[in-house]
Amino acid sequence: MVQCQHHTVVTRDGLPLAVTTYQAEAQAPREVALLLCAVGARQEKYESFARWLARDGWRVVTFDYRGIGHSVLPEEARHTASMRAWGELDVTAIIQWASELFAPERLVAVAHSIGGQILPFSENHSKLGAVALVASQRGCWRHWSGWKRYGVLLFFRLYIPLCLRLFGRLPLSFVGLDDLERGVAEDYARWGLAEHYLWPSGESRSARFSGCSFPLLALSFEDDTFYAPRQAVQVLLHDYYVSAPALWCHVEHSRLKLRGLGHSGFFDSQQCPEGWWEEVSGWLRTASTSSFQLRRREEGSAPSLASIAVPVLRRSLPTREVEDEAPQALAPRAERVGA
Repeated sequence: MVQCQHHTVVTRDGLPLAVTTYQAEAQAPREVALLLCAVGARQEKYESFARWLARDGWRVVTFDYRGIGHSVLPEEARHTASMRAWGELDVTAIIQWASELFAPERLVAVAHSIGGQILPFSENHSKLGAVALVASQRGCWRHWSGWKRYGVLLFFRLYIPLCLRLFGRLPLSFVGLDDLERGVAEDYARWGLAEHYLWPSGESRSARFSGCSFPLLALSFEDDTFYAPRQAVQVLLHDYYVSAPALWCHVEHSRLKLRGLGHSGFFDSQQCPEGWWEEVSGWLRTASTSSFQLRRREEGSAPSLASIAVPVLRRSLPTREVEDEAPQALAPRAERVGA
């Protein structure tokens, strides 16, 4: 049986975050897994996955970013919400809280979508022993193809500014997500239009990714063409997480004769193929910078993730390029998977 407890974690700027922990009854796990949500998603979306991880021996921490779900902002604090604050303040606070309260032997993270983009902006991500990215992408519109490319461009350039002018926030309830506060939506649009992760001052923080040296396991899905297409995932892995030893599993459902998982299906116990949660959990337990391979399991109704995992190969980067925070200059230097 899994125990569930609710907590409040206060960020450096004094704002409360709603946090939930899961652990198997009568156990005190020394391995802690943090779950970072997608844009507008509440932590309850990941409860099924969190409970499974708890039964597998982890202490699991889920939370809502400021302005999302139960992390409600008072009117006078709504201006503090931004994607920058999600990474710099909220994720930093959760990592620090989990480290101090649980003193874990191993601290890891599973980041969904935007979670994998804001994680490098936290001040203490070096405490993480391994990170699994699920459908995390570089969200610039240029990395989409076909008509979707221009649909994404219109979303960032026209739809978001129009909604902010009319409503003061970005409505997303029509797709089952929480509405986004103005500062969050402005970051969303700015990052979606530019090649860099720009702050309102025009300063780029893209080079923060190069400070991430934890091993990565990235999962992406063939049918996730609107939110995290293959090219957008590839750019994030090759041109941003340049210091992280990484494996990439791009699931081609049609070739593997599996039903699609889309952007969020991996976290649904009714959709995710049997054995994949177990593989990811095992990888998080054993991955290190010197050994980060997936352990192959016996093939069941679905192929092992290990059978489709490929290493992400990159060349070392001159120090000046990292300091100049010019990710677009890194692209020609990256050795692409399969190239």
